[in-house]
Amino acid sequence: MASRGLACWRHVLRPAPARSVRCCRALLLLVLLLIPLLAPAAPPPAEKKILILDSYHPGYTWADNEVTGILDSFGRSGLRIDPFVEYLDSKHFSDYRHFPRLKELFAVKYGDTRPDLVMALDNPAFDFVIRYRRELFAGIPVVFVGLNDFEPSMLKGEKEITGIVERQDIAGTVRAALAIQPGVKEVVIVHDYTTSGLASRDEARDQLADFAGKLTFRYLPEMTIEEISAELAKLKPESIVLPFSFSRDKAGRIFNHAQLAEVLSKSSPVPVYGTKVERLGHGIIGGSLLEGKSHGAMGAEVALRIIRGESADAIPVMTEPPSTLIFDSRQLKRFKIKPERLPPESRVINEPPGLYEQHGTVINIAAVIIVVLLCSLALVVIANRQRKVAEAALLESERKRARELEIANTEMESFCYAVSHDLQAPLRHINSFSSIIEEEHGEVLDESGRHYFARIRAASIRMGQLIKDLLMLSQISRGEINRQYFDLGVLATEVFEESGVDTSGGKLAVEIEPEMVVHADRQLLRVALDNLVSNAVKYSAKAEHPRIRIGTRTDKGRQVYYINDNGVGFDMEFADKLFAPFHRLHEASEFEGTGIGLATVQRVMHRHGGDVWAESAPGCGATFYFTLTS
Repeated sequence: MASRGLACWRHVLRPAPARSVRCCRALLLLVLLLIPLLAPAAPPPAEKKILILDSYHPGYTWADNEVTGILDSFGRSGLRIDPFVEYLDSKHFSDYRHFPRLKELFAVKYGDTRPDLVMALDNPAFDFVIRYRRELFAGIPVVFVGLNDFEPSMLKGEKEITGIVERQDIAGTVRAALAIQPGVKEVVIVHDYTTSGLASRDEARDQLADFAGKLTFRYLPEMTIEEISAELAKLKPESIVLPFSFSRDKAGRIFNHAQLAEVLSKSSPVPVYGTKVERLGHGIIGGSLLEGKSHGAMGAEVALRIIRGESADAIPVMTEPPSTLIFDSRQLKRFKIKPERLPPESRVINEPPGLYEQHGTVINIAAVIIVVLLCSLALVVIANRQRKVAEAALLESERKRARELEIANTEMESFCYAVSHDLQAPLRHINSFSSIIEEEHGEVLDESGRHYFARIRAASIRMGQLIKDLLMLSQISRGEINRQYFDLGVLATEVFEESGVDTSGGKLAVEIEPEMVVHADRQLLRVALDNLVSNAVKYSAKAEHPRIRIGTRTDKGRQVYYINDNGVGFDMEFADKLFAPFHRLHEASEFEGTGIGLATVQRVMHRHGGDVWAESAPGCGATFYFTLTS
């Protein structure tokens, strides 16, 4: 019995088979995978509402760039942020008399939907927030951006407020000016008399204190823009001009950064420097520049830290935002300042590359492209000739060879279309770059160089027209015929009207027979008529009394339509070449053209089951006849 009991226990304690272990492991894994599905889903993060108070108005470049920098940073943050932008229009109402009305408006707009954070751009918006914070934004964190003349006392008694100071590097710009122009003795400072302008003036006086005794700083009084321009026009070579915060003149007119820079630059005989990048490229020579977009982006990063949970009071105010030494090459050239005199860390914009550096690629490959285009055009011509040979063979071969020809024709048409279409882009590039070289560097090219570029442009334009005509010729053979009944005379009248030719009693006399009803594809026939009319007008232009007739007649039981002119005509010995692509009976110098028009006309008539032919004699005009099947 004892032996049997021990055996039973051994059976119970024997390790489980491997299959059972695997089943248990699979079951455990399944449970672990199901736990996240069974657990309640975490709610998505709540959307954060941020109110952006812009001190000024849309179109004021500095503030617009600040807003752009803020919104771009928010968009990249990955957080759900719903920004609201409100404009305080303080350039037009610099005395803040409209602030109480704005307070009432914002109380209505944001009374029930309180923002999670408020951003104040520049001094007027900051003043508005501080004045009405307890009524409108109590308990809401505030981030200011672009605050001029900042003092820590401005935040006395306030909680949860921090931001970015707008410290224009006025001293840095003056130091750069002295390095570039060591003979400078006077700096004429232009600013407006708004709150921001006066704050910037106070900041400038603090920054420029170290230059006392070395330079004279003259702050212009409040003036109209005309008075400022007149004052600057009197400056002597030892002076420079330095505008900073200016957007409103004495007459109340508003100027953005670019407009002010352009006015001052045109008026001043000496260089105009700057402290903000928004004026660069509009007349200032450069300086240590602050940029509104990066300024806004820095403020947005502070706002995002608060949104993510940091306390605004724990984030120190940024009092030294970075500026960059940037200069405009065009202004350096204007005042004959060599780039070697710039501080080593300077950047230069609008630096013109040499002719070869800028257009070397065009110069080097223009000839190659033209050769490639000519080779491609030769392929098109060869393909077209092969198509003609194949069409002749079709008349001599049975329905199997006809089918093969149809396939070959389709492939040829596709090839012509593809080659013609793909040639247009490089031609546009050649024409565009040649124009740029002529316009921007014409003065450095001799007469021979300008002549060569003019020939390149003329050749590319002619090639473009040739390709356009080839595309039209190729498209004529594609698609279905859409026949309808219409009056051919009415269509011809429309073609003349759209051509711009004066047919109302002017030099050219036009006679069109009425009621010529045809059953044809109106669009295709319009293309054919456009080419026939264009030729008739062109070749009769030198006649003393040019005349064109369009009509119809019956010939051996079939209806024949014609267009007749009294122009230069041609020798019937060469009539068999009229409808072959690229064959012309007159020199291009005498009559312009690509030699595709009549080939297009023939293709249209063949698609209608008809034909086209001509009769003429030199000096006796020409008549083109065509037929259409019903």
